[in-house]
Amino acid sequence: MIKLNDVSYQYNGAAAQAIQHISLSVKKGELAVITGKSGCGKSTLFRCINGLCPRFYEGEIKGCLTLNGNAVSAMSMCALSKSAASVFQNPESQFFTTDVLSDLVYPCENYGIQKEEIERRLKYVTELLSLEPLLNKKLSELSGGEKQKVAIASVLMLDTKIVLMDEPSSNLDYQSVELLTQILAQLKSKGYTILIIEHRLHYLAELCDRLIVMENGSIVREYEKDSLRTIGNDELHKQGLRCLHLFQNNSNTLPALRRQHKDEALVVLHDIHFAYRKNTEVLKGIHLSIYPGDKIALIGKNGCGKTTLGKILCGLKKEQSGTVLLDGRAFPARVRSKTAGYVMQNVDFQLFGCSVYDDLLLGNEMLPDKEKRIQTVLAKLGLSALQEQHPTTLSMGQKQRLVVAASFLQNKRLTIFDEPTSGLDYGNMQNVCALIDSITGKTNASVIITHDYEFILNTCNRAVLLEDGRIAEDFQLNGTMQLEYIFKERL
Repeated sequence: MIKLNDVSYQYNGAAAQAIQHISLSVKKGELAVITGKSGCGKSTLFRCINGLCPRFYEGEIKGCLTLNGNAVSAMSMCALSKSAASVFQNPESQFFTTDVLSDLVYPCENYGIQKEEIERRLKYVTELLSLEPLLNKKLSELSGGEKQKVAIASVLMLDTKIVLMDEPSSNLDYQSVELLTQILAQLKSKGYTILIIEHRLHYLAELCDRLIVMENGSIVREYEKDSLRTIGNDELHKQGLRCLHLFQNNSNTLPALRRQHKDEALVVLHDIHFAYRKNTEVLKGIHLSIYPGDKIALIGKNGCGKTTLGKILCGLKKEQSGTVLLDGRAFPARVRSKTAGYVMQNVDFQLFGCSVYDDLLLGNEMLPDKEKRIQTVLAKLGLSALQEQHPTTLSMGQKQRLVVAASFLQNKRLTIFDEPTSGLDYGNMQNVCALIDSITGKTNASVIITHDYEFILNTCNRAVLLEDGRIAEDFQLNGTMQLEYIFKERL
């Protein structure tokens, strides 16, 4: 079991405590979920439980924290990892090798587990998570969702009885989230103790024994299992939290863009092909026209090529055949970055400054109204109080907002967002929606790679479904029926 008694934590150099006076216990066989607005202290609490605070993230911890009756402060990292396995918010942070198979077996080999037992566990997790097609791949070749599945599998390989997960549904397609739900149900039935940090709550509604809400570093309310069945989405939204009942969402869809036939496309892709390996095409003849005013939700299963297509649009990758046009003229890959911006799935790759403010100033030094624009976007995304902080000290949700803010300042004609709501609460998701809406106008367009149904309803006016390397559906979002069907049956 997990037990915290009056636990507080303050990072070195921080003006205030990240978490304050946390008392909490999670019993054997219980599944507890902690949620709250981005930056409320959830991930710090996670790091305290698994021992990364203060061993890696230096600071001062107060109070008593135990795992199965053993004080965390007295346990070595090796002993901690054998007691409680962690799935991190960024799956790349827990990879040790370069390929899937060796990374799955590495922890077990490191602990001296017998070969026969490793093979048994590997067969179990491979079948459980349908990982067979990924085993011989390099980790660098995987999509964000596929990396997330490998990270979950590596935790299951350790077979610890305490499982800690920080945003495990991040980047997963709908079917993979359903599979995650089934896996959690199995672990719970076997007596595992499970603590999950999560914004997207819908898949946990039936499994969760307790929903714990944090604000400003403290636990402010708890919902027991029975009350979760009756709490409505509107009540949660008022608290800045995501919905529990995904397809009962009351959000209004934005009106679809009523395009005139005379409208000229901003960007046209014709017969685009791309492969990472010989004879294994990811994109198999993409035909797509993007019009000014489009806010396209690019959807599809993990590994279907969404991110690859996004990188081709902004010039990070070059198509192997086919043509790309901008305003009816050739649009070579080498110049696309001047017109098309890209917000990466792993936002750590796009943080360069020594402070939040410096990161936004970078590349915008010559803007005549730079100060006004920077302060405006900081306020819009709730980052004003953090502008002097180093980006590495931010929560994942805060980093996500920072990179979105930087894309706003670039004012590109086409912006590609790759999972921009990962790690965001409902309120900040709406702020990102508003920002995307503001940069998408008469001459601009946005393409949003996402698995976030709630976000799509709030933001997008068009959806494009990628299947088997081709565009299978392309439709205006005038309602929820077609989108709901695709999520349930084809994602």
